[in-house]
Amino acid sequence: MVDLFVGILLFVAIVIGWLLGKAERKKNVPVEAVSGVGKEYYDGLNLLLNEKQDEAVDLLLKTLDVNGDTFETHIVMGSLYRRRGEVERSIRIHQDLLARSDLNKTQYAAVKLELARDYLNAGVLDRSERLLKEIAEEGSINQVRALEYLLTIYEQEREWGSCVDVVEKLMAKGKPLQVQLSHYHCELAEQNLKMGDYVQSRRELKKALAADRNCVRASMVQAELETEADNPKEAVKALRRVLEQDPTYVPDTLPMLNQNYEKLGQMSELSRYLFECLEKSPAISIVIELSKLVTKLEGDNAGAFVLSEYLKKRPSVKGLDRLIELQMAGASGEEKENLAILQAFTQKLIKDKPRYRCTECGFDGKTLHWKCPTCKTWGSVRPIQGVEGE
Repeated sequence: MVDLFVGILLFVAIVIGWLLGKAERKKNVPVEAVSGVGKEYYDGLNLLLNEKQDEAVDLLLKTLDVNGDTFETHIVMGSLYRRRGEVERSIRIHQDLLARSDLNKTQYAAVKLELARDYLNAGVLDRSERLLKEIAEEGSINQVRALEYLLTIYEQEREWGSCVDVVEKLMAKGKPLQVQLSHYHCELAEQNLKMGDYVQSRRELKKALAADRNCVRASMVQAELETEADNPKEAVKALRRVLEQDPTYVPDTLPMLNQNYEKLGQMSELSRYLFECLEKSPAISIVIELSKLVTKLEGDNAGAFVLSEYLKKRPSVKGLDRLIELQMAGASGEEKENLAILQAFTQKLIKDKPRYRCTECGFDGKTLHWKCPTCKTWGSVRPIQGVEGE
C-alpha cells in the first residue's frame, strides 16, 4: 500500500514538473529566472525518491500556485492522505486552500466539501455537519453530495427526524429513497413505543407505510404496539399483512401470531392461515408451527405426519430436528439413545448456521438487522432459504 502511494506521488510530481515547465515556456522566461522554483521542485523529487514522502509532498505543494492547472492536484493530494488514514494532513491541506482568496466559487465549494469529508472521517461530526449544511443551503453543484453526507451523520447520531428531513430533500432531487424513508419513520415509531406514546407511534407507522406499502418492519412494529396495547385483533391484522408484503418474513411473525390468536381463542383460524402461507411461500418454520398445532389437537403421530410429508418435498435441517423430537416422544431404550445422538447433531448444525443474509453484500448472522451492518443498506437483510434455512 505504501509502495502504491509512493508511486502515485511520483507520478503527480512528474506531472507537476511538466505543468511548471509548460507554464514557464509559455511566458518565454529564461531558465535562470525560474531556477529557484526548479531547485525546490527537484529537492522535492529527491525527498520522494528517498522515501521521505511527507517532507516531499509538503515541499512540492509549496512550489505550486493554486490555479486551474494545479487546483485538482491539491484536492487529489488531500484525498490520498484521507484514504491513507492521515486525516490531519488532509485537513491541513484543505484548510490552507480554503484560506486563499483567489479561489472561484466552484473551487471554494469543492474544498468545503472535501474538508467536511475530512472532519467526518475524523469523527468531528459537528464541524462536518456545519460545513455540509452551508453547502446544502448554498445550492451549489455539490448540494446532493452534501445532503448524502449529512444523512450519514444523522444516522450515526440516530437523529431520525433530521434523517426524514434530509431524505425528503434528496427525493425532491430525484433520488429513489422511499424504502429508507420508511425505515426512518419506523425508527421514530419504535422510539415513541418505548416511551409509551402509542398515538405518535401509530402516526409514524402510517407514514412508513405511505412511503413504502411493502415495509414489513412497519407491520411488525405495529403488531408489537397492538400486542402491548392488548389489541390482539389489530395485531393479527398487521401480522397477516406481511404475507402480502414479503412472505419470506412470515416465520418471524409466528411467535406474535400464536400469542394473539390464542388471546382471541381462534387457534383453528391460525391453522387455516398457516396452510394459506404454505401455499404462497413454503417455509419450514411455518410447517413446524402447524405441526405443533396438529400435535395439540390430534397427538404426536398426526403432528409427525404433517412434518414428514413436507420434508419429503423440501428437506430441512430444522424440520429434521423437529421430526426427531416428535419420534423421541414415543421411543425408548436404544432407539431413543440413537435418536438423541442424531438430534445432538442437527441441533449443532442449527446453532452454527446463520438465519439471515444481506442480498447486497452477503453479510450473514443470527439476528435480523433492518440496516445491514456491513454495507449499510436498509431492508436488504432477509431470512435464508434452502436446506439450512427456511
